[in-house]
Amino acid sequence: MSNIDDSTDFSEKRHSFLDHDPFPEPVALPERMRVRKNSEATMTTITIQEPESNAGESAAASREMHLKASQATLTSKDGNDDAEMQQKTMTLSRFRFITILCSLSLGSFLSMLDQSILGAALPAITNQFGELSSIAWVSAAYMLSFTALQPIASKVSEIFGRLPILIISLFLFCGGSAICGAAPTMTVLIAGRAIAGCGGCGISTMVQVILIDLLPLRERSTYMSFMSMSSTLAVIAGPLIGGAITDHWIWRWCFYLNIPICAVIAAISIVALRAQAPSGTAREKLARIDFLGAFLLLSGLVMLILALNWGGKNYSWKSAAVVVPLCLSAALISAFAYVEAKIAKEPIIPMRMFTSKSLTPILFAQFFIGAGITFTVLYLPVYFSVVYNATSTKAGLYLLPYLIGMMSMGLIVGPMVTRFNVYRPFIWSGTAVMTVSAGLLNIINPETKIVVVLVIIGIFGVASGVGLMPLLIATQAACKPQDVGTASTLALLIRNIGSIVGIATVGSIFNNSLMSSMQGLAAVYPSFKDQILLSINDGTVAWSNSIPLQVHQQIIDGYVKALKSTFIANAPFVGLAFILTSFMKHRSLGQRPAKASS
Repeated sequence: MSNIDDSTDFSEKRHSFLDHDPFPEPVALPERMRVRKNSEATMTTITIQEPESNAGESAAASREMHLKASQATLTSKDGNDDAEMQQKTMTLSRFRFITILCSLSLGSFLSMLDQSILGAALPAITNQFGELSSIAWVSAAYMLSFTALQPIASKVSEIFGRLPILIISLFLFCGGSAICGAAPTMTVLIAGRAIAGCGGCGISTMVQVILIDLLPLRERSTYMSFMSMSSTLAVIAGPLIGGAITDHWIWRWCFYLNIPICAVIAAISIVALRAQAPSGTAREKLARIDFLGAFLLLSGLVMLILALNWGGKNYSWKSAAVVVPLCLSAALISAFAYVEAKIAKEPIIPMRMFTSKSLTPILFAQFFIGAGITFTVLYLPVYFSVVYNATSTKAGLYLLPYLIGMMSMGLIVGPMVTRFNVYRPFIWSGTAVMTVSAGLLNIINPETKIVVVLVIIGIFGVASGVGLMPLLIATQAACKPQDVGTASTLALLIRNIGSIVGIATVGSIFNNSLMSSMQGLAAVYPSFKDQILLSINDGTVAWSNSIPLQVHQQIIDGYVKALKSTFIANAPFVGLAFILTSFMKHRSLGQRPAKASS
């Protein structure tokens, strides 16, 4: 008879989604079971040893037992438990596990749908409120609260439990959506978006950390690919649903639609998760929260996001409105790092993550990946609408090669990472091809056939599907088991910040190039100066019948020149991510569920 080794580290599994502690004191297992640990002793695989005549049933039972062992306590009344009864218990547990995964997938879909559906509704919102100058804040308010609260939501869920934070997040998201749907003014709408961003942050974060709680590291890539598929489907469906609602109903239902979806997720979660709350009174739990660190981090991120959103758009980069928030952001984030390293008893972000030779380059790679993929959803639709005179709907459809390529490869790569216990080759090949394909967009010109552009962005999408999800797995493999949830949330936060920096950087490049071209063109054709300068903010002017053909062509040329400078600027971002990931070491994802030999 074999006993479970006391040295086994179960710290990665902090929460149980069943009715009992998933890792009680070690107990003896029946003689027909044996325990095998990987070299890092981070996971225990339990293999059922059955008679040779039942090899087929034994292999299936082994797989089920591994899933059971990763989620709940394996209990046994004696050494002669009935195999059929065990299999029945495991089947019920698997059904519950799949139910939870469906709830998480729906949460991932909802979080992304709320962002993608808004684009189709913005013109109608602008027409009703007549405040075009404030429309950018509809998206910015959501992004601000969503990004700034990510690491805080993860830490608070460790103190109060995953389920309560998920339910509160759903409530906030519903409340924010209801405020947006009923908003009488643009100001109220923006406030509702900020509240919805708080809820959306919690939903997105809980999807990640609950998936981590449920699964051993080796199995996560397969199921994370399904979460990625849900998000991609939301990106595809959002503009279509939003357009249909706006055209045939009223834009307010783009927000009201979130409420019944939230109700379904909450109902499934309450029934299926039934998580035990961490021990301690409410007062003890509140005392564990690093309020000073949370304030410094939240304030620093808000200042950073505001400065990057204002710079080059609302204000000059040299203006006090941009420089002061940037300086405050640097000071606040530096103070946060000091508090986390020297003062906080339970840091929101343990500073040891930034001293790991393996984890640190991966986190920086997340930043550059976020910065390098911004052009796909921001500037490619501009290219399609200006050069090919595509409608907003058609421009969105032209992005399908990118989205479908990313989604399909994500579904393929996830199981491959699980099967072969490797992730570095996928990251290296994905980021390398992303770099090349982003650079290839620099060859486009006004005469380039649409099929060439679609092939290039399709390749970029395939490469994104190959590289992005394994990069998150690499993040989890490179840190200590007790830091996995925090590291995953931190990686997504850094990627979001990279995206914001990328938008500010390439946006400045695009605006400066386009402004220079249009001002030069206006000097050549002074009689059409007003139309030419108007085209800086409205590319459809290029196709107006009020301007001659030569002006029309030169406006398009100016746009293409600005867009090419944007596309080529993205290649170095992804290239830096490729270089940084070359320094990461391979860490085993743990042994696969063993199959009994026949």
